[in-house]
Amino acid sequence: MANSLAGGLGDLRPNHFHAGIDIRTGGREGLPVHAAADGYVSRIAVFTGGYGNVIFIKHPNGLTTVYGHLKTLNDTLGTYLRTSQYQKKTFEIDLRPAPGQFPVTKGEVIAASGNTGGSGGPHLHFEIRDANDNLINPLLYGFSEIRDEVPPYFERVALKTMTATSRINGEYQRISYVPVRQTDGTYRITQPITASGLIGMEVLGYDKTTGSPYRNGISCLEIRLDGREVFAYNMNSFPNEQTRFMNVHENYEVEQTSGQRYHRGYIADGNILNLYKLQSNVAYRGRLPLLDGKPHEVTLTLYDAYDNSAQLTFTVLPEISSESTSSEFDSLEGEPIAAIPQPALIGEPTVTITTDENVLKLTAKNISISNPPVAKLITGRTVVEQPVSYIRNNQAVYLIDLRQTLPDSVQFGRGVVRTNFRKRIIPGRNDAFTHENTRLEFGARTLFDTLHLTMRSLPGGILEINQPTIPLNDYLKVQYTPNYPIAIDTMRTKAYWVSGGRESFLGGTWKKGRIEFKTRSLGRFQLLTDATPPRVDILSATPQGISAKIRDDLSGIAEFRALVNGEWVLMQYDYKRALLWSDKLNPDELFETGAEVLVQVKDNSGNIGSDSTTVQEFRPVVKRKAKTTKQKAAPKRSRRRR
Repeated sequence: MANSLAGGLGDLRPNHFHAGIDIRTGGREGLPVHAAADGYVSRIAVFTGGYGNVIFIKHPNGLTTVYGHLKTLNDTLGTYLRTSQYQKKTFEIDLRPAPGQFPVTKGEVIAASGNTGGSGGPHLHFEIRDANDNLINPLLYGFSEIRDEVPPYFERVALKTMTATSRINGEYQRISYVPVRQTDGTYRITQPITASGLIGMEVLGYDKTTGSPYRNGISCLEIRLDGREVFAYNMNSFPNEQTRFMNVHENYEVEQTSGQRYHRGYIADGNILNLYKLQSNVAYRGRLPLLDGKPHEVTLTLYDAYDNSAQLTFTVLPEISSESTSSEFDSLEGEPIAAIPQPALIGEPTVTITTDENVLKLTAKNISISNPPVAKLITGRTVVEQPVSYIRNNQAVYLIDLRQTLPDSVQFGRGVVRTNFRKRIIPGRNDAFTHENTRLEFGARTLFDTLHLTMRSLPGGILEINQPTIPLNDYLKVQYTPNYPIAIDTMRTKAYWVSGGRESFLGGTWKKGRIEFKTRSLGRFQLLTDATPPRVDILSATPQGISAKIRDDLSGIAEFRALVNGEWVLMQYDYKRALLWSDKLNPDELFETGAEVLVQVKDNSGNIGSDSTTVQEFRPVVKRKAKTTKQKAAPKRSRRRR
């Protein structure tokens, strides 16, 4: 029987590498799921998101297989799970049966496939882990059901300047190209490219298996410069605990702004993953050293797990420019701040500020191109002069290496531009910063790379900490004291991440007028008050079962419960459909007709919504050709909210 995949190991997903393979089930649920080998069930869990209903099986060779998004478990495991949920009175649960408590044999049916948790459609998620919790590519073990004769393909590639003195087509920039597939299956870039300095390659590429419409990730990327391998990435295994380092494997900024997930063809600062091979120029970490003023041939090759490949070749010409350039930093001598006129709001020229990792880029318009002004970088009472780096399209560009100076403002003539830089935060150690009514606490694992911290307050009570285009590895602790003239409902007023037109509940704890919360994303934050209870609508309540729709408009659903004549009843939950439905301890048992039913839902701000009714005999609707007569009134229901 042929099958195909909807996902592979290492596919780039939000904040993580995909941990296994997604086996298509033809859009259906309820297909039998078989144990891959002899062993015993070591873990059973139910999650609202993520894996949904999941089983872990440990095998004698030390490996563990994982089966996710299951609809139901077999009778033995299902009874054990349901009994445990009733004992703990909870839907979400994480159980660790004793070794040997539930032995399984190869091929035994352990569950039925489904669409639970964070699944985007019916399929089976399957993983293989070793004893150290490293994820291993299941395709290395061979599956006769899966055929793959389709090579990977290039969608886009990008070149990126990696230092302040690097240039691509005369500028400090990142520029992407669409490779053109040739008749022989290879790819070319038809536009001319010039570059100099250290250049990074990035690849947007995908793979498919035979018979599948879904795009999977690439397993291997190799980059050669003039025939010599300078970088290779191979995804056969990775530590589960390092999955969040996907955010520095990909270009996170591009993903946040465009949704495109580019593989970096170089090792970014702060990336500790052991997935790369550097054959030459190890110090360059995969960046292309275009330093000699000569043309160079670049070759990129993509491979999938079945050794199908695609190759792209292009030539990079040397930069030839008569425009003004400077070294990365010409002058580090400072002068007293008293020598600089008092800061004023800038009028002319107009200046745009952008930050790209370790480089601050200032683009000035409406200035004398023949005699561009020197930018004066102000740090406290110290001033450093920065000449123009280059002129392009009647604009002067100044490039500042933030590893050498962290200016709080930049002066052009009579005007001053504020940078809002506060402090350089180094990864791998605890650090803190306090400014006015805000304190930030960084743990040793908070950062991937050095953070050039910026922070400012915006209208509407918004706190901005850097930009959401910078990833965090672990949590940043924020302590914030709002300067509000009126009393705050601290029970229902919590912190939210509000970047990019989206709102995400963070929560927080109030103490003496100050809220403390944690975030794993940078960007904008705001205190919002959620005083509206969740909405609960019981759809049906019959002897066979109970179902209800639930939703919340702001802080999100925290917990729910259902009572029948005061007794707790397990409710399964599918957040994608906002649906609850009952799962009785004894599936053959019927609810008593006339029994009182209460469904309560609490949101993350503590508001409670509820709906109630009584159990009624199910009567199927009979379609009538003639006019319908007056129907008997449905039993009254009451909605209670508090």
